[in-house]
Amino acid sequence: MGNGLFGIIAVGIILVLMGVPFVGMTIMTMMMLAPDTRFGLPMTLVTLFIVFLISDFTGALISATGAGFIVGFIRSGRGFRCSVVAASAATALASLFGTLLLPEQSLLSGENIATLMHFYHSAGMSSSEILFVMDVLLYVLPSLLALWAVGGVIVSAATVKLMNRRKGIELELPGDQSMRLGLIPAWILIAALAVNLAGSSLPPFLQQAAVNISIFMILPYAAVGLTVFRKALSLYPQGLILTVFVGVVFPPIAIGVLVIIGILDTWFDFRARLKRIDERKNQ
Repeated sequence: MGNGLFGIIAVGIILVLMGVPFVGMTIMTMMMLAPDTRFGLPMTLVTLFIVFLISDFTGALISATGAGFIVGFIRSGRGFRCSVVAASAATALASLFGTLLLPEQSLLSGENIATLMHFYHSAGMSSSEILFVMDVLLYVLPSLLALWAVGGVIVSAATVKLMNRRKGIELELPGDQSMRLGLIPAWILIAALAVNLAGSSLPPFLQQAAVNISIFMILPYAAVGLTVFRKALSLYPQGLILTVFVGVVFPPIAIGVLVIIGILDTWFDFRARLKRIDERKNQ
C-alpha cells in the first residue's frame, strides 16, 4: 500500500472512532479545497445536513466550524499548521457553546447519560459509585469536550493532508514553523496551577475553571514536548530504546515529562539549543 495509503487508512479508522462530526468535517474540508468548486458548496451543505441529522446541532456546529476555519485560513494564504491551530481553538469553543446552548442535542443528552449510566451499572458499579463518577465527569466536562474537539480537528486535518498529498497536492506551506507556544498560554497554565494549589479558599467556579484549564493544557504542551523529543532523537537515536521503554512501562511519567518539557521550552527553546549542540559537534 504505497503513496501514503496505509497512513490514510490508519487516520481514517481513528477519525471514525472520534465521531461523525469529524468525518463530516473532513469531507467538507476536502470538498471546499478541491480545485473544481462547482459542486463543492452544495455537497458541503448536504454533508452538513447529514451530520446534523446524525449528531444534532452540536455535531453540525463542530463540523462547520472546523472545516470553515481550516479552509478560510488556507484560502487566505496562511500556513497549514496555523490553520489547524485556529480551527482547533474555534472548534473547542464551538463544542462548549453548542453543549451549553442545547444540551439535549449534544453529548449531554438524556439518552447519552442514560446509556452511560447503564454501562457503568452493567460493569458492576453501585449507584453511589455511578453518581460519583458522573459528578466527576460533569465537573471536568468542559476540558474533555475541548480535548475531544481539538483531537478530532487534528485527526481530520491529518486525513485531509494525506489525501491531498496522495493527489499530488501539498498543503504544507513554506511559511509553516515548528510548533511553539508563546508566553500567554504558559502564564495561563501557571495561573491555573496556582489556583489549584490555593485550594478551597477561592470561589468554586474559579476552582472548576482552573482544573479544566489545567487538564486541557496537557494536550498542547505534551505536543510541544513531543516535538522536542523528536528533535533530540533525530540527533541521538541511541536514546530511542529508553524512550520507548519509559513510554510503555510508565506512561503517566512519560506524559508528565513531555508536558514539563513543553512548558519549559517556552523559555529555554530546547530545539534551538539542540541545533547549536549538533552544529558544534559537526564542526
